[in-house]
Amino acid sequence: MSEEWKHASWVSFLGMIAWIIGIISGVINLIWGFVGIIPLAAIPIFGAALMGPFIWLIISGIIAILVSFFIILPKFSLKCSKKDWEYLLNWRMSLGTTKFPWMLFWGIILEIFSYGWGGFAVFIPALVLIFAGPRKYEWK
Repeated sequence: MSEEWKHASWVSFLGMIAWIIGIISGVINLIWGFVGIIPLAAIPIFGAALMGPFIWLIISGIIAILVSFFIILPKFSLKCSKKDWEYLLNWRMSLGTTKFPWMLFWGIILEIFSYGWGGFAVFIPALVLIFAGPRKYEWK
């Protein structure tokens, strides 16, 4: 939509940097995962039993980085930087008769795999676009 709406500037900025925040979150998860798992690998018997959370950090870090780079950057951040609200509001999946927004879905995925803070830059702009955007979101 070419007209400006009252939240356009900050939604555009936060959405534009969302992919960077997601990648930073993923890198932090990777670092903490490796920092925790390396000492445990030196403990012969009990080390393997304690590695679970650190393995999860590594896996979630990789997922957050991949989602941020391959989905959030081209499909969300670049569109936010161009203020292409129509694309974002029309980027949705069909769940029966309901049209669920992909940006909200990917924001939730990043929230899960980055312990809440890595996906906020997708999740918050998505909620604002859906509920206080330049036009009413059509769920059906």
